[in-house]
Amino acid sequence: MKRFSILSTMILIFGLAVCVSIGYLLSTTLLSTGLFESVANIGSNQITVYAIDMQSSDNVTDLNDLKSTLQNSTGAGYVYNRDNTYHLLASVYENLADAELVKTNLKNNGYSPEILKIEIPTLKFSGNFSANEKNVLTNALQAKQTIFKALYDIAISLDTSVSDKTQAKLDCNNTFSKLVTIKSNFETIFAEKLKSDNFQTLHKSLENTYNHLSLLISEKSVTPTQSYSSLIKFTYCKILLEN
Repeated sequence: MKRFSILSTMILIFGLAVCVSIGYLLSTTLLSTGLFESVANIGSNQITVYAIDMQSSDNVTDLNDLKSTLQNSTGAGYVYNRDNTYHLLASVYENLADAELVKTNLKNNGYSPEILKIEIPTLKFSGNFSANEKNVLTNALQAKQTIFKALYDIAISLDTSVSDKTQAKLDCNNTFSKLVTIKSNFETIFAEKLKSDNFQTLHKSLENTYNHLSLLISEKSVTPTQSYSSLIKFTYCKILLEN
């Protein structure tokens, strides 16, 4: 009986080991073949920003003097063209309340700014995506907003002397590194789809964001006397409004 008991135990252990091995192989096969993919609708968040419009004109040269003044201080000095009217932007904000406060402060200092509401176009994807693909795609879709928020916070810290220029430059470098990771992951995961439909549009947006940030960390100023705070704001205006 003792022999039979030992034999039965060995057979049971062997059987369990086989079941575990088969289960592992099956799960690995299912994952590698993408059978756990699911149909999903993935889109970028709706972004609405409120820009401080310092001056507008049908002739862009009318804005040059104030543009230089803004860029020599802490304003973006970014020229935004909408419906053939040029708007000179000092900065953009995610909520109206912040923009209203800045508008009031500028009026108290002799300027006549207006608030310009701008809605950033969204991009949507529909298809079968694995969990990893969803994560990479979502990060890529949110990159524009992610980078804007990071640069906005850096500029605020610099303007309020929470950080100095050196720290601001280090923070911009870190922001650039995050974008490089997002862009590289997207290009790796979706290498075979980069020339199709919305994938091409999103890839171009990531490349534009990459180029804008490259100019920022290289301190490629618009004018020789542009402040670093102005350059940061100018950069996030380009990222939001040109991609």
